[in-house]
Order: sequence, then C-alpha cells, then structure tokens
Amino acid sequence: MDRRSFLSSLALLGVQGCLMDASGAIRKLDAEPNDGRARRRRKGPVYDDNLVCLISDLHTNPGAYQPARLERTIADILALDPLPRNVIALGDLAYLLGKPEEYARLKEILVPLEASDIRLTLAMGNHDRRAHFAEAFPGYAAASELKDRFVYVVETPRVDFIVLDSLQESTDPRKWITPGALDDGQRAWLQEKLAAYKDKPVFVMSHHPLGEIGIRDLLLDCPTCCGYIHGHDHVWRPGWSHRNYRDRDLIRTLCVPSTGHWGDIGYTLLELGETSAVARLHQYEFFFPNPLAEGEAKPAQWSMIEEEHRDALCRFAYR
Repeated sequence: MDRRSFLSSLALLGVQGCLMDASGAIRKLDAEPNDGRARRRRKGPVYDDNLVCLISDLHTNPGAYQPARLERTIADILALDPLPRNVIALGDLAYLLGKPEEYARLKEILVPLEASDIRLTLAMGNHDRRAHFAEAFPGYAAASELKDRFVYVVETPRVDFIVLDSLQESTDPRKWITPGALDDGQRAWLQEKLAAYKDKPVFVMSHHPLGEIGIRDLLLDCPTCCGYIHGHDHVWRPGWSHRNYRDRDLIRTLCVPSTGHWGDIGYTLLELGETSAVARLHQYEFFFPNPLAEGEAKPAQWSMIEEEHRDALCRFAYR
C-alpha cells in the first residue's frame, strides 16, 4: 500500500489529526495551532478564579492627572489573558476629601470594569467619606457585612479575603489626615470571622498598615491567616510582623502601590496556588510629588527605584 492509500484508510477508520513522518511512524498533530488562532476562536474572555488584582490609592481627582493613570490601569487589567475574577481596591478612592464629584468621576472610569464579569470590591481609605461613597455606589455599600462600616469577605476556590474598613472619619469635613482604626464592633466581627477559619487560607486587608489598626495578634492567632495586605503608603514594600522575638510565627505583609497619585505607580496580581500565593508587581513608573512635565528629565533616583522593582515578587506561604 502506498502512502496516499494508507492515509486514506486511516481517514476511513476515523483516525484524524495524525501524520506519518519520514520513518513511517504515526505522529498525532497538535490539537490547536500555537499561533494565536485558537485564542481568537474563543467565544468570550477566560477568567481565572485563582487570580486577584489589587489596586490602591486611586485618588480620583477630576480634571487632574490621576484619572488618566487609573484608566490606563483598568485598560491593562481588562487586556490580561486570563482575566482576574476579582479586583480589590484598597481605599483612597477619592482624591482628598471624598467629595461627590470625585466619586462621580470614579464611577465613570469604572464602567468598563463593571461591564465585565470581574467582581469588584471597594474599600475605604482616609481620603474617603462613607456617605458620599454610598450615594455614588449604593450597591457596594449595601453589600457590606456591617451596617455602619464597609467590610467584605471575598471568596475564591483556594483562599478567602477579609476586606476591612480602617477609615476613621473626622468630625471636621476639611480634615483628611487621620490614622487607621477599627471600632469595637468591627474588631469583634473580625475576631468572629477569623475564628471560623480552620482549614482554608485567608488574607486580611485594609487601607492602613497593620501597626495602625492593631490586629496583629488576631491574625497570628488564626491558624490559616497567611498575610496582611494594605495601601496608604504608595510604595511596593514586602515585609513581615511578629509578636515577639521568642515567637516563631510571622505574618507576611505587603504594601501595594498607587494607581497614579505619587510614589510607586502600578498594580499587583496575586496568583493563588495550591500551597502558596505569589504577588507580582506591575509598575509603570515612580514619581514624587508630581509626574514629570513634558520634556522634563527624569531624576536618576526615580529610574533607580523603577529598576529595583522590575519583576518584583512577594510570596505568601499558606499556614
């Protein structure tokens, strides 16, 4: 039997996707070409339930430079393949004083993200105001697990995230520099939530650093709490916290950058593996206190910081 007759007989027998090589052996062809055509044939975007995107310190300032940088971040998130199932924003959604017009501009910017099947969680920072936020985003406010604070539990197949409200609002509407804090009701709620975690890993998050809100011991006492992640400082800064120098237990901490106000500018992807999680920094730039003007030379230290943070990682082991 010649080669053509042999291949015809294979087709009659239902043997498809095969090829005879020069030695006469039968070799199965790849099921999909590796040239991007398979991706284009998808009916819709692919989401990864174990991929979480973290953004923080949006500082939405209508008419200034911050909104454009947030729009860039959202466009890049929506171009990821696969897409993260969750995006969590860790506070300072508004610019300085949580004005209604700041949340109105933020709402416009978030339209493409909300139009996708990505689940968005919005936390409070010291520049936010709960009443104005709730007016602009009533659905997010109503989804809170507490009535007087905006707190959430974000569930994924492998890991859960407890997102706290560390905003301590001042009675002076013109004041925005306030330390982070948890009231007694939220602290009791958190303690009850953490007590329920016996097997599944859980992260705790808020806008402010761990030292400001005073919950280190609660996290160390939870057998599956694997990390604390926050914003506020506008820098990429992995670290750890411990009870004392005789205690071997540590809580891994991570500060994530701003999307466009000052400091490290970028977003973070958190990949949730089976035994550990990896946070990867996607940094666009660094500037302080304002971005460069057109034609202005970049300071050498800014370039140095950007280079140091290239391909930066922070790993979290599940406890």
